[in-house]
Amino acid sequence: MKVFAKRNAVPLGVLAAVLAVISVVYTAQGAPPPDYQSLQADKEALQRQLAAVAPTMLVQAGQLAPAPPARPQATGWDTEESIRGGLKVYATYDSSGPDAWDVRASPLVYFTSEGVGSSGSTTGSAQIALAGGKQQSGVHVIDAYAKKVIASALYDIGDRTNLTQSPHGVGISPDGKWLYVGEEYRARAVLLVINARTLKLHKVLEGPRRQRFHHIIAFKDSRGRDRVILGMGAGANGGPHFVLDPNNDQKVVKTISIEDIGYKIGHPYVTVDPTGTFIYISVVAPPWRGQLHNTGGIAKYNLETGAVTIIPYVGDHPIGMAHTADGRFTYVNDAHSSYVYKIDNSTNTVVDNTTAGVPGPYGLALNWDETLIYPVGKGEGSHNKGSVLGVVDAKTFSPARVLHNMPIYLGGSASSVDHAILHPDPKVNEMWISNMNGWETIVLDLKTHKVVNYIPTPNGGDTHSGGFVRYQPDWTGELQTDMGGPKRAMSETMRKMAGASAPPAAAQAAAPAAAPAATGGDLVAQGKVIFEKTAGGVGCQFCHGMDGRGNLNMGGPDIRGETEARIRGALRDVGLMSKITLTDAEIAAVVAYLKVLSAQP
Repeated sequence: MKVFAKRNAVPLGVLAAVLAVISVVYTAQGAPPPDYQSLQADKEALQRQLAAVAPTMLVQAGQLAPAPPARPQATGWDTEESIRGGLKVYATYDSSGPDAWDVRASPLVYFTSEGVGSSGSTTGSAQIALAGGKQQSGVHVIDAYAKKVIASALYDIGDRTNLTQSPHGVGISPDGKWLYVGEEYRARAVLLVINARTLKLHKVLEGPRRQRFHHIIAFKDSRGRDRVILGMGAGANGGPHFVLDPNNDQKVVKTISIEDIGYKIGHPYVTVDPTGTFIYISVVAPPWRGQLHNTGGIAKYNLETGAVTIIPYVGDHPIGMAHTADGRFTYVNDAHSSYVYKIDNSTNTVVDNTTAGVPGPYGLALNWDETLIYPVGKGEGSHNKGSVLGVVDAKTFSPARVLHNMPIYLGGSASSVDHAILHPDPKVNEMWISNMNGWETIVLDLKTHKVVNYIPTPNGGDTHSGGFVRYQPDWTGELQTDMGGPKRAMSETMRKMAGASAPPAAAQAAAPAAAPAATGGDLVAQGKVIFEKTAGGVGCQFCHGMDGRGNLNMGGPDIRGETEARIRGALRDVGLMSKITLTDAEIAAVVAYLKVLSAQP
């Protein structure tokens, strides 16, 4: 397996010496020396396109997994859920090595993928030249403030001639240690797991079918555990999806398939609510879509219990989703009708819809105070060459007129733009847009709604989604946001800026009236309902988790076994809870249920 890596500030004059070293490395490993004429062409291509940036070619030995047996058998990596979903190890590697960039100089970075599957920039492309005319998939790292590429890498697992799809995104673990890139070959779909510090391959996983690992997001679940979701499939043919534990050798903790959902899974654009409890998954009904409207929906999957709630009538081809920071609403793009739908998460119903203002909306994002919604006009399901961004007013839920001419034309190489990622610094106030058929990351100023920067890919390839990570000098990292939306730190800021400190009075009024006084088992049952569903219109679990152990994303502490006095004090003194009204009987019921939770292992 070869990794083609590139870093800034490496003099091109060193290239000849590097090539000589490579020759020795190849010979020592028993492989034939590279073609120097081809390498010279590589050098010239790099000089033309990359100026002061030079390649460093690394040879990385990997251990292929043994051929699979006729029937699946458990290995040291396999879990019951990986076997059920058909995910397995394809190869493993030593990902140790030097740092890919100076983290002290660039602590806040943006990761995005790079490929040439759709890009029109192939003539003289350094990516094509480096690969000897073959496609290469990879990632690159951009300094979030300087807006310059500071590191990149291209990967070859030895099957380039059979590559049919280059990456449709890059996933990032919550601690910023791992990157995830999916590829599709004629015979298999693979997931590259990359060490973010060295940009070297760590592991390659193989999926159960050829369709690619499409969208990958990360989150912390309701218990504060790091999780990564692999969304598999394409178009309206999604699943199975896999939930990984990035801190336990990337093992599968949950497979989500049609057997779990009960409906056909649609586009693999999954998101997770701010509490880390619910996964939102597109579901579709293809046989009816040709004749009827609103045949699609969202499956709201409870990670704690496995329960599924179907939210119907969400267009016909639900794709991009975005959640408000307080968790009250979810917005969903319908690529078929080019509409945006608004879901009330307390009732699990669609409460409004409006035109996206762009054809075939794909990705979806909110601004800092959540007053504006940005559907990305990819042209999904039509021309698929969109270069515009729509804007929807979240208050009136109608298209906004932020410029004289709408929608927002992105210019540059914009073509088939797909995802919009909010920069994690509100003072910067930018949206970074990936470009599936172009060769730039596009930076939009959200104050002027004008493009302020085009950041070219290092090898002339295209981009798909991305995410921002903030690192400390010791490489301790925290994912700020990805295509699944902002994470804890950003969500807290957005919630404050949006003024969403508590559900409105209307939501509280919708809560059921208090039940008559109860005792024993009835009291616990009543407390369970209040805790999980009705308190404040969303239940105590919204901030404290379904098991009462707390929710780091929402800042809610562990409240198992709390006393009546403590609960009354919180209702009186905690700002978020001061809007919640509970009767004496309801408080007694919650106390009884919290006592039961405290006895759980």
